Amino acid sequence: MQIDEILIDEEFKNLCPGLTDDELNQLRQNILDDGAFHDPITVWKSNDGVILVDGHNRLDIWLNLTVEQRARIAPPAINAVEFKNRPMVNNWIICQQLGRRNLDLKQKAYLVGRWYHESKKEPHRPAKKKGDHNEHLNKTADRISEKSGQSPAQVRRDAKFTEAVDTLAANVGPEVKTEILQTKEVSKKKVMEIAELPANRQQAEYERAMGRGEPAGGLNFNPEEWGGMEPVADPVIPVDTVTEFHLKEMQAPWREVQKHLTAVKKAIEKLSEGPGGAWCGPNQMTDIMSCYNNLKSTINHRKPVAICGHCNGKKCDRCYQTGALNKDLADTLKEGREATE
Repeated sequence: MQIDEILIDEEFKNLCPGLTDDELNQLRQNILDDGAFHDPITVWKSNDGVILVDGHNRLDIWLNLTVEQRARIAPPAINAVEFKNRPMVNNWIICQQLGRRNLDLKQKAYLVGRWYHESKKEPHRPAKKKGDHNEHLNKTADRISEKSGQSPAQVRRDAKFTEAVDTLAANVGPEVKTEILQTKEVSKKKVMEIAELPANRQQAEYERAMGRGEPAGGLNFNPEEWGGMEPVADPVIPVDTVTEFHLKEMQAPWREVQKHLTAVKKAIEKLSEGPGGAWCGPNQMTDIMSCYNNLKSTINHRKPVAICGHCNGKKCDRCYQTGALNKDLADTLKEGREATE
């Protein structure tokens, strides 16, 4: 079996939470430093061909090594495993990930939930009585509970979370799955609440939950969307003085820039796949991503984050007549005050 015969199945590839950029770069560097792939990749000889089920990152790293690097590093070994059907493959992948990776609560919940849903797809004897279907589902939760260490009730709750994530991925965009599972901006409870909304409202609510959208108006206004301000009956906003309210307005264009930066990152990651990909090998891509991260960090540090502590929002030369300080200036002010205390 040759490594170039292996096919990539998008469902299997995207089943589990992907590695972060730092984790992927570290894996690549470990392989280069060790001069070997210590773990084999696993394939399934299906009727459609030889399909990769485990080791997508390792295979991707191998395919993007230079000629010189391939000359001194052998390709990863190939391990073939027999499966009867796709649900069994999915469950095997999930079990491997649950036992191998240091997953956070949301990532683990998603995988356990997928395990539950995939198990329901496996062939089983048809129900003969009215209550047999629910009994089968309860047995599924009990079986997964024993293997995952979760309670049966938690398994069923995880299944609802998984269904909510997949719903948002279908209605908002496939990229939200990775975002939900790799960031802490939105909770499991919030994800499930958004997924219950009509499909045409989910994207706007999701953007708000991630801190990128505009706060809901009218009766739907939520103070937490402005950073958790306490609402008052008749708010009094001083004239010509920057308040928390104004600070959030000042941050809006910065949030818009961050959205564009996310789009730029996705475009950068696809550079090596285009017709000019030969000019964007792993080393070059690392340099490009380093420049991107520096740009993102520089922009984020210029975002107004606090009311000016020199003039209390009344605008002065130290805040460039804006009434607010960016992260650098706010940190400098804080350090100066701590040094004098």
